[in-house]
Amino acid sequence: MNGGKIDFLRVRRRFRRPLLTGRGPVEAVDRLLLRAETAEGVGYGEVAPWPGFPTETIEQAVEVIRSAQGNLGRLRAVAEAAGEALPCLRAALSSCAHWTEIAGFTGHLACAGLAERATSAAVGAKVTEGFATVKVKLDAAIRPDDVRGILTSVPAVRLRLDANGGLDLAAARTWTDFARAEPRVDFLEQPLPVGHPGYASLGADQVALDESFLTPAGVDWAGPVVVKPSLVGDWDAFRAWRAARLGSVVYSSAFETAIGRQAALWLAAQDPAAGTVGFDTLGRFERDGRDRHAGGPLVRGLLDLNWNDFWKELA
Repeated sequence: MNGGKIDFLRVRRRFRRPLLTGRGPVEAVDRLLLRAETAEGVGYGEVAPWPGFPTETIEQAVEVIRSAQGNLGRLRAVAEAAGEALPCLRAALSSCAHWTEIAGFTGHLACAGLAERATSAAVGAKVTEGFATVKVKLDAAIRPDDVRGILTSVPAVRLRLDANGGLDLAAARTWTDFARAEPRVDFLEQPLPVGHPGYASLGADQVALDESFLTPAGVDWAGPVVVKPSLVGDWDAFRAWRAARLGSVVYSSAFETAIGRQAALWLAAQDPAAGTVGFDTLGRFERDGRDRHAGGPLVRGLLDLNWNDFWKELA
């Protein structure tokens, strides 16, 4: 889609309970939903920044979109010229461009569960739902012995440990050693803040970058990286980078609406080594009609949603 028209909706989504992150509790998020129309058809995308990631804000994206005055070609030119400064907008425009393929995606991917708390009961509940892998959030009160207790109490589970950049270097080393010693821990995610020099001394084995990754530009990390498709910038550039990368990539949601989720699942499914993704994000918002997928240990694309009707409902 080179020429054409662009329209957008701004929507606000409130969590049923504040979502705890490394930046503190998040009560609500704003999203921009895009509708691109050209002679070739209609495409949809979603601008979905997430707290703690160095992307553009919703307000900045709105300003750029309005400056294009409804002209899709002009908006694409501005976004391309901005490069890494507008990763969420560039991802949304990539979704619009690939929408015919995205709308037709009905495949499925294995998904890790997201536990409400780092306890045996919470992890066990996710295993009861059918999840084989569960992600737990680490905070200052949680110790390696606590996680050992979870692994003992829930013998069928694999764990992913997410520190959200909240550890100091001494704690990060302790948890890194723990992750490497426990065969049922997939990795320790984002132990240190973005840009912390301590990553060089931790080493890449079983240490995953999340907030520190964002887009492939300038990142030299041999270990796992967590990719949020809604934040990763231009998708064609990302796929070219992924095709040349040997290290593992874990695809993860940024709590998108159905538009962004459908697109993100499609992008993840293009990677033959995608593995277990992190999209256990449904059911956490107040009921607003903006989620349409089913959750669970297998996440799937939507088969029969009329996306034009969905857009009209939101508008």
